[in-house]
Amino acid sequence: MIKDILKIHDKFSIEIKQSYYSLFQKKKSDYRVLTYLFIPNALNINEQTYSKDQFYKDSRANIRYNTPEYTLLELIEKKNSPLNKLIFAIRKLPTKPNKEQLVKIETLDKLFATVFSSSIRNTNREIRKKIKEKKDSQSVIVFVEKIEGILREYRESLKFLQELEINDYQKSLFSFGDEFISNVIEHQILILHKYIKRNDVEKEEILNLLLKLLKQEQKYKQVKFYDNIDFEHLNQETIIHKRSQLKKYIDSILFLNKNIRKDGTLVEQSIFALAAGLAMLFSTGIAFYYQQKYGNFTKAFFVALVLSYMMKDRIKGLIGGLFISKAHSFYSDYKIDILNANKHKVGMIKENFTFVPFKKLGPKIKKYRLSNRTLNVDDDLFGEHIIQYKKSIVLYPKKIGEEVFDEKLNSIVDITRINFFRFTQNMDNPKKSYFVIKDDQIVKSEADKVYHINVIQKFYTEEGIEFKRYRVVINRDGIKRIEKVNQEGLNVLN
Repeated sequence: MIKDILKIHDKFSIEIKQSYYSLFQKKKSDYRVLTYLFIPNALNINEQTYSKDQFYKDSRANIRYNTPEYTLLELIEKKNSPLNKLIFAIRKLPTKPNKEQLVKIETLDKLFATVFSSSIRNTNREIRKKIKEKKDSQSVIVFVEKIEGILREYRESLKFLQELEINDYQKSLFSFGDEFISNVIEHQILILHKYIKRNDVEKEEILNLLLKLLKQEQKYKQVKFYDNIDFEHLNQETIIHKRSQLKKYIDSILFLNKNIRKDGTLVEQSIFALAAGLAMLFSTGIAFYYQQKYGNFTKAFFVALVLSYMMKDRIKGLIGGLFISKAHSFYSDYKIDILNANKHKVGMIKENFTFVPFKKLGPKIKKYRLSNRTLNVDDDLFGEHIIQYKKSIVLYPKKIGEEVFDEKLNSIVDITRINFFRFTQNMDNPKKSYFVIKDDQIVKSEADKVYHINVIQKFYTEEGIEFKRYRVVINRDGIKRIEKVNQEGLNVLN
């Protein structure tokens, strides 16, 4: 099963997030995703102006595990939760632990921190939904109690770690998880506090409860010498940068390594060698023929020899190009081995980029593209250039999650970002003037000049084939929004 999300990542980039579930039902799970980008002709993105190498420079992919899903209550009460596994592992440590034991604790610490971050974010979202629907703020009290309970258990274990015979560097590593968790709590409490005030939930004691927790964390940061964004003497830019680095350090437990190599290199070189051999056979045959006919040191033999070598280079290029173009249909552009932290191969991805003409698209892709158009004839008038980006994914479930130690880890997410900045270079000015009549007066006004990049995805899974379509609305200033398009109508995503 595939769960797909397409959203704006930044001013010029979209993010395609595809999660692959149901991994452990078979020895091998196969998926295939075709993404079609329909580019307006006015943007001058075509086979002559936009190469395969440029596309791969404009795209970036990360492979990671999906964060295991736990509620805050499960983190406290479930025996095998990341929190309780971490506490149990810490309590079992000898006074002078070895490197392998410390690495395991660091792994469990990162896992708990990232799971806690996801859990508190999801709970916060549910509470805000309840407040919006029922004006129910009682859940906030339970929320705070669970956070405080988790912090007590977690920080008590950290005290035990600090008493062990380990170096200062290792001790600082264990403080990173604590600082990250404190940052997460501060951020989520501020969001909830602001939301309650904005929605006129008249519960002063609830707001005070949130402020109390917030102040406790800020005081705790001061004691621990963690960066506090309220400290006036600290550089705010440095704090934001450090928090970003801290998040990357914690999240690294879920990210998988990639070994990228060009696919078909051996075939390509073999084809070039074959082409060179055939060209050499031709030129040598010509040389032997004219040598026998005119002799070694004659003008005719000399001319024939020069011409044969000139033709040899052309034959080599033509045969090589012809064979390579045919061979490309049998292998991909890149082959990516997905490796876990233990360097074991847990899967493989093959990527392929090409421009395709509209007439070669499948009937359903054509149907999706031709629906919900601004003009029913716009393709005939202006045309489009179509990029096909194909991914084939193979996953080996037995190796998945072996280094993370969590039973709820059951899916992998593939995050691909595509940058459209290069697409904006031939766009018109972002604003266009037009005139309207208002109160019998001609008034000059302005509107956004936008372009539509349609995205259609075709998913091949074990359950069957699925289609999704989006419309990226963009101008020279960047992406304005993404719309999900279906047969029934239009839904704005962001």
